[in-house]
Amino acid sequence: MTSRADYNMQQLDQSSYQKINGSFRKRLIYHAGIDCGFCVELNYMINAMLYCLTEGYRFQLYSEDANFGTGKGWSEYFEPFCEEVHEAFHHKYNLHRPPQWHRIISNTIKTRSLSFVFWKLKFMLKSLMGHWLAFRAYGEYVKLSQDVVSDPDMHYHISALGFDGSYYEAYTMLAEMVWLPQPEVKQQIAETIGSLSLPCIYSGVQIRGGDKAQEARLITGKQIIEALHPVDGDCIFALADNYTQLEIVRSEFSKLRIVSLSQPEDQGYSHQAFCIADPPSKKAAIIRLIVSIDLLLHAKKFAGSITTGPSVFIMKQRYAEPSVIAVDCAKEMLESVLTLPIDQRAALSANKMSNPLTKKNNESLYNSKTFGRFKELE
Repeated sequence: MTSRADYNMQQLDQSSYQKINGSFRKRLIYHAGIDCGFCVELNYMINAMLYCLTEGYRFQLYSEDANFGTGKGWSEYFEPFCEEVHEAFHHKYNLHRPPQWHRIISNTIKTRSLSFVFWKLKFMLKSLMGHWLAFRAYGEYVKLSQDVVSDPDMHYHISALGFDGSYYEAYTMLAEMVWLPQPEVKQQIAETIGSLSLPCIYSGVQIRGGDKAQEARLITGKQIIEALHPVDGDCIFALADNYTQLEIVRSEFSKLRIVSLSQPEDQGYSHQAFCIADPPSKKAAIIRLIVSIDLLLHAKKFAGSITTGPSVFIMKQRYAEPSVIAVDCAKEMLESVLTLPIDQRAALSANKMSNPLTKKNNESLYNSKTFGRFKELE
């Protein structure tokens, strides 16, 4: 199995992080699991941790109401890496950072509706309330999730860590540090490897269906697997949310061994349905996802899309590897594209899949005024 450490410039253990994080006087309390999918929430959390390290804020976590948990928060699945707080006001007033005013105005003009403006103003009032409640609870000014700003174009110098590198190097260092599953989950990873009889060398893919079609053009499993250029007998692990589509892919590539944790009842992931699922079902689904992502992080080759959360999480850490492929983005553009908001990644993805042989259109689209100035600042 490929070791991710082979590609990293610096690693960070949790005890070292906790010592450095605890040395900061000012603090920021981050609310994890607000309303997005697990990997998007994880991505936002890592950006917030990076912001705190560079700005000198002690990172604390509120996650007991996380939409991916059953009331225990982050530590239900992973080893705790920082202090957690439990004040209930974070549930309503500790929020994701909304789009900046220029995007709100752009959407208002496009839709000819003031709903985006009212939404932004409502957020501003809730944010003020959140900061006031935090001051009452802690007796000092405390930053919240909505105060986080990340700059993926920035060169990061974190003196406390002796770190000097790019956004992606810093992101990978923190992602690996927090990705430490609890013993129960680690055991399931080991059992899964055994039950699937995975060889030491295998490839990985993510095939997304379900509600992703509401915000991006779906890419077929055939298109994704073809990007790997497999040979007969190759073993491919697939993170797939639609069992029927997975079976079609297996029939299309009958000479490949395609394994997955997808179940017959999986007919396309719906985030809305997941959030209201009963706790045992929700926990089982998240553990399957964590196990799948862990296997994909260690796959020799990987192919996915710039529009899906798990693929973006994996590619942010492995984008420089020649064997890691985004089927809907040219390799030389991947570093710049992965940090764009989802609507812009979706547009680039659709354009690439509609014009697979030409990269000029995508480069022009990315460099246009619409895309060039709206990096991921949430």
